[in-house]
Amino acid sequence: MSLVVKNLAFSFNNNLLIKDLNLEIKKNEVGLIAGDSGIGKSTLLNIISGLMKPDIGSIVCNEIALNDKNIFVAPEKRNIGYVFQDFALFPHINSERNIKYAISKDFNDLYDEVVSALGLHNHINKMPHELSGGQKQRVALARAILMKPSLLLLDEPFSNLDSKNIISSQKLIIEIIQKLNIPCVLVTHDINQLEILKISKTINLN
Repeated sequence: MSLVVKNLAFSFNNNLLIKDLNLEIKKNEVGLIAGDSGIGKSTLLNIISGLMKPDIGSIVCNEIALNDKNIFVAPEKRNIGYVFQDFALFPHINSERNIKYAISKDFNDLYDEVVSALGLHNHINKMPHELSGGQKQRVALARAILMKPSLLLLDEPFSNLDSKNIISSQKLIIEIIQKLNIPCVLVTHDINQLEILKISKTINLN
């Protein structure tokens, strides 16, 4: 399994934000998307997930074409676990239902393990507005993991976490991408947060 992006370009308001981007992230690898604020890091994740369409280029995940000249797979059919910078939790359901929203039947038995690893047992009955930023982030991460994704996209996944939860979250990410043999793409503004997460390669958008 791998993620392969070739000759990707994306423009916004007539400004070329991403130009001729090529990358490959293999199974069990974590690719870091680096660059200054506003350079297009989150945009790249949105393009890979299918929430945005590139001007040109191809995206192939696990030998399945997601985007090409004549192909566009809808976001809900890409089986991508995505932790958004703003968490994107459903406000009308509690943490447990958010986490289980797209849970894979194969991963039902991992629910307790993931919730425990992320320290969420005392918060599963709370509504999103009752959670802190860090708790929301961990709920979003649990949801992305338990859908049994083919690819994991993480946009600033540790920005609201304390050092203890950063370490436990990174350990869980390592465990899951190894268990599933999937690639992971990570955006962070603070490389110092990556305490134990081994970065296989860095893609700089500057």
